Formats: sequence, structure tokens, C-alpha cells
Amino acid sequence: MKRFNYILFIIIATLSACSFLDLEPKDELTRDNFYKNDREVTLALSGVYAQLRTLYAEDFSVWLNVGTDEMLYRRATFGKELSRMSYNESDIDLARIWKNSYTAINIANDFIGSLSALDTIPNLKRTDHDLMLGEALTLRAMFYFNMVRMWEHIPLRLDHFTDLNGNLEDLNLPNVPANKIYNQIVADLEASLELMNERPKQYGRVSKQIAHGILARVFLNMAGARVQGGDFGKDYCLNKVVEHTNAVVNYGYHTLLPEYEEVFLNEIKGIRNDVEVMWEVDFTVSDSRNLGGRIGNFNGVQISFTSGNQPFATANSYIAPTMHNALYSNTDTRKAWNCADFSFNNDGDFYFPVFTKNQLRWYPGKWRRLDLGRDSNGELDDTAESLEMGVINKDRTSINFPLLRYSDVLLMRAEALYLLQGENEQSNQDIELVRNRANAGTLEEGLMQVDGNYMKLIQEERRRELCYEGHRRFDLVRWGTLLETMRDLSENIRANPSFREEHEIQLVAPGERVEEKHVVFPIPSDELQINVNIKQHNLW
Repeated sequence: MKRFNYILFIIIATLSACSFLDLEPKDELTRDNFYKNDREVTLALSGVYAQLRTLYAEDFSVWLNVGTDEMLYRRATFGKELSRMSYNESDIDLARIWKNSYTAINIANDFIGSLSALDTIPNLKRTDHDLMLGEALTLRAMFYFNMVRMWEHIPLRLDHFTDLNGNLEDLNLPNVPANKIYNQIVADLEASLELMNERPKQYGRVSKQIAHGILARVFLNMAGARVQGGDFGKDYCLNKVVEHTNAVVNYGYHTLLPEYEEVFLNEIKGIRNDVEVMWEVDFTVSDSRNLGGRIGNFNGVQISFTSGNQPFATANSYIAPTMHNALYSNTDTRKAWNCADFSFNNDGDFYFPVFTKNQLRWYPGKWRRLDLGRDSNGELDDTAESLEMGVINKDRTSINFPLLRYSDVLLMRAEALYLLQGENEQSNQDIELVRNRANAGTLEEGLMQVDGNYMKLIQEERRRELCYEGHRRFDLVRWGTLLETMRDLSENIRANPSFREEHEIQLVAPGERVEEKHVVFPIPSDELQINVNIKQHNLW
């Protein structure tokens, strides 16, 4: 049985078809014959970045999003217990996420340890040496951040480990308190700030501004219900959110794009623009190298199957009815893009939309592979328009997934300042910027929708703006509202006129099964059986 906390080889893979990311695949490269020159260091770093694609192909992008008040698993059967609040330590998806996450951490550890031990490398400038080290530290922090939010008390490994016959105490690491994991994440990111440039050296790589944004997210999570400020204190964490979001805003490069849907059309079409999407996972597909993810297939608008290599979407999720009932104002342009009351059928290669009046059967529209066709006057004409560019793969897509957006930076700052000061001018301005771009109405109108509850406005604004982007579950946990939100959602669904027990029972399952233990995930049973020093979370 393979262990989940080590790997034997560096698996180097490519990320896309462009410059730094366009590198020849290398498999099973041993550590002893690597890092001899600048190209090999670059290749090794691309292998660290490649782990993002593994983690976000479907797990952190889809399955950890489903089962919230944004998306609900629409199948009555067919597994995916993560989405039903019916998982346990034997869940195969959790086992995969745990294994892939520690594989990613181990590859990052190898790079960090190897590069730190080498003062000079042929043809590699010292500035590039430090820059690449900062990038790897940022990536390791991101890997650990995802894990600590899922499992809280986990093993902390900071060195590369491959010795199967070595000291079992080194092999079988115990859980450490979540606070210690957060401290290491902060240390890695703060160290990276001293090593990286303000802007990425090449598109798709991280930079100082991206590290500022991720640090803000880490500190905001630490200020939440589960961590309560950790070893730093809640107010310290909130002030750090303000500090790091200010750094991004004051740098002056990043801003909101003019139209909300433009953000996601860029993701779908592979248009590289980091003005608003500061950092993304690249799933570019080429004829010779299929590196695609499942974005738009598993979490998009349903497209019926057809022969050939035409777009297809299983669309495993419906959106929660609270996503389109009363969440948006009548003028808010985000609703039409986020909430799709249609699917696509076909007659051969001719696709056409099929609309539904059943409010429980709307799809997440953000990463649609096809869009509604329009005539020369902009009127719907019962056709479908293909959005993806270049090679089309039936099952996998080249649609990219955002890891950090500028609108998130604004909303994080608004939330932190409100928690520190109460209602204030800067929070008002940040929220208004996001709402104005979407033509959502004034701040006062937004407050009227939530009976004047400012914190509720921030929470709903995050759902309107950032839905299906992997934030909602973690947001609900840090706000301490997961249980009540999911229970209220199930009641809302049962009260919907379209609800039928025999057809929609799976939609109410998460809210009717949710318990306190679901704010974290159980450590996989395989790891518990192998690692004699690890213990299950006390909620499980």
C-alpha cells in the first residue's frame, strides 16, 4: 500500500502551452541527477506548479463546492458523498485529496530544500534563484492552507522524504495543532514577499502581489470561528487582512474588468489577462498534450451527449434555489451569468437551448461551454454558441479556474474593516465598487435586501460575486454558519412548489444530514491504518 506522506520521484509535468509553462514532460527524475543548471531548476519548479492542476481539476474546484447553498449534487445515486454530508473516513474522494495534497507538498519541499542548499547553479542568476524559491514557498503555503481548512490538525512536513527503510518516527508524523500549521503558512508567505517581484516573471506564476492576496485570505480565515485568531489574536489577523489587501490595492495594477461576464469568458476562451484574475490554474488543451480539467463539464450547464469530439457537460450539480430567488436585484447582471435556467440538446452537431420553469433545476452558468445564441440584433434565436477556443475535448476542458480575483481582495478588506470598526467609509467604497460593476444598485439598496444587516450584506455579496469559485464552504465554516445555512436551505427547497420527494430528495440531503462534525473532514482511513502516530479529529 502506498503512503500518502511521501513520493519516490519528482513528477514533472507541464502546465500549458506557453513560455515557462511550455516545458517537455519529464517522468521519474531522481533527485540525485537534477538541479544541475537553470533549465532543470525551471523544469522542477514547473513540476510544483503542475500540482495545482491535479488538485483543482475537479476536487477543489468542483466537489468541495457542491453541497453548499451555491451548488447541490443533482444525482440520486452515483457516489460523491462529499456533496451529501454523508462521507466518513473511508471516502475515496477524501483519500485522493489527502494523497494528492501531500504529494504536492512533498514536491514543493524537495524544490525548496534542494534550491536552498545550492548557493550557485550554472546559468541561474541569484535573483532568479531567490524568485523561484519564493514561488515554491507560496505554493507550499497554498497546499497546506487547503489542507488545514479541511482537516485542521494534520502532519507538518517541511523536508522531502523518500526513505522507505528509514526511521519510522520520521516516516509516521503525528498531527500537529492547526495553529502550528497556520504559523508555517504565514511564515512561508511572509518569506516569499522578501524574495519575489511585484509582478510575475511570466504569466501563470506567482508574485509578491499574489502572495499579499493569499496572506489576506489566510489571516481572514484565522480570524474566523474555527481558529479564533490562532496564536496571533483575532484583531491582529484582521489588521493583517487590511495590511495585505491595501498592498494589492495601492500597488495600482489590479482592478475590476468593466463587465462581470468578461472575467469568465476570459477563463473559458483562454484569454490571458491578470488585471482582475490575479492568479489562475491553467487547463490549456492542445492536440499533442491533453492537460484539461473538468471545469464547465462537472460544474457547468448540461450539454447532451453527441458523437464526435463536440462539447459535452454532465453538469453534476444544480444551483441552490436561494442562488436565484431574492439573492440578486432585478438589475444585477451577475444573475444572468451565474444562474442558468436552460440546458443544451442537439440534433447531430446542431445544438439548441432547452429552458426550464423548474426552479430546482437551474445550472451554474459561470463556466458554460456553450452560450445562448443571438441574432445580429442581439436577440435570442434558439441556437447555441460555442465559447471555447482551439482544441475541443468532449470530456475535459481547457477552461481555467481562478485562485485569486481582485474583487475578492476588495470584499476581504471590506469584511475585515467592518469587523474591526463597524460600518466605515472604506468598506462602503469597496462593496460599492463590486456592486457598481454588476449594476446591482446602491449600497443602501443592498442593505435593504438584508434588513440593514451589514455583515449579512458582505456575506451575500461574496456569494453573488464569487459563487462556484471554491470559497463558499470555507466561508460558511469560518463564519460559523454552515449548519444553520444548510438546514435553512433544505427547508427552502422542501417549500418550493417544484419539489418532489421522489426526484429531489438528494437536494435536501446535505441540510438534513449536516452535523457539527461536518465543519471539518475525517482523516482518511488508509492514512490512519498506515501512520501509527496520527489520530482522528476529535469531532470524528
